[in-house]
Amino acid sequence: MSDDKHGPQPSLRPTAPSTIGVCALGGAALTMLLVARYYQQAPDLAWYNSVAILALAVLLAWLAWNTKKTLNPGARQARAETADGAEARSRTGTLRGPEHALQIARFAVLAKAAAIGGAAFFGAYLGFAIWLAVQSDRLQAASDDLPGAVLGAVSCAALTAAALWLEHSCRIPPSQEDEDHSSG
Repeated sequence: MSDDKHGPQPSLRPTAPSTIGVCALGGAALTMLLVARYYQQAPDLAWYNSVAILALAVLLAWLAWNTKKTLNPGARQARAETADGAEARSRTGTLRGPEHALQIARFAVLAKAAAIGGAAFFGAYLGFAIWLAVQSDRLQAASDDLPGAVLGAVSCAALTAAALWLEHSCRIPPSQEDEDHSSG
């Protein structure tokens, strides 16, 4: 992946499902161990924390929708025929300058970080919810905290899904020249 002239080339690969799974399982295991030992010192699970995570998920979903619409403007309508027969790229679906390409790269990095963080916190909330569900018959405080843990797990799952959608939306479709080169 490197040549002698330019050195190593930067790359950003899509988040692997195994990475998401490992982060979620690690968060769940660590949280279950900590909660079993230190439940009395654990902070309250406030509902507004989950609402903030949901708001971030909505923002990432909107960015994903907008990015997808910009980069993939329809079913192969990215090229339009002009009156003289020459092909011209339509205004939508193109990156108009390096600042737009840099913005897409920033969205991809944001999506990758949010997907990994959302998965880790999903695991943490899920581990907390499982421990609370097991202890809810025995402890009144555990049954009171259970809805907040479930809401947090759902919020983090939505954040992870929106981040993965944004990451997928940041893929730039191949240009006509790339398609012609690969088929020829």
